[in-house]
Amino acid sequence: MNRARAINIFLKVSLAGLLVHAVWFSDLPQYKNKAIALRVVFYPLTAALTYIIWKIAQKKSKKVAYPYIVDVCLTFVVAFDLLGNTLALYDKIEIWDDVMHLTLSIPWVLVAGYLLRNRGFDRWVTAGLVVAYGSTSHIIWELLEYVSFVRSHPVESLSAYRDTMGDLLLSTIGTFVGALITAQYLWYKTHERKRIN
Repeated sequence: MNRARAINIFLKVSLAGLLVHAVWFSDLPQYKNKAIALRVVFYPLTAALTYIIWKIAQKKSKKVAYPYIVDVCLTFVVAFDLLGNTLALYDKIEIWDDVMHLTLSIPWVLVAGYLLRNRGFDRWVTAGLVVAYGSTSHIIWELLEYVSFVRSHPVESLSAYRDTMGDLLLSTIGTFVGALITAQYLWYKTHERKRIN
């Protein structure tokens, strides 16, 4: 078993345990007004998305190696976010939400970078596409947060504008970091391997 596969299995099992906890103990205060119902539905789908798409590609007779890096990145993002809710870190640590927006946006956009790295684009065009994907998905996430629980929350709604701007800024910084990693490492490593072969 390679390392990426082992990490992937660990993350999947961890996510399953966190989801069971969120469902079984949904009345705990750390789950209140956190759109946990949406997370319970969409996080398993996000974690399973790579496998589903890969299986569809396999049925079309395309021999594609399983993209463990993509699967690990997606599962890591949703599992770590849910872990923060489970341990009430978003409530206990004031800057936890900021740290998560900055750091989790990196593996989130690396998914796009990994998938685009050998599509024939220049590396900086690839990085630009990664930024476009990251920026768009972060805006959609903030809209979903606002609609699902922020606007009806008596405290969150008072600082919604400031918090959203801060979240978007930090997520954008993380997106640019992911785009630079794509341009400087993923793209270069892929094309260097092609030259050697």
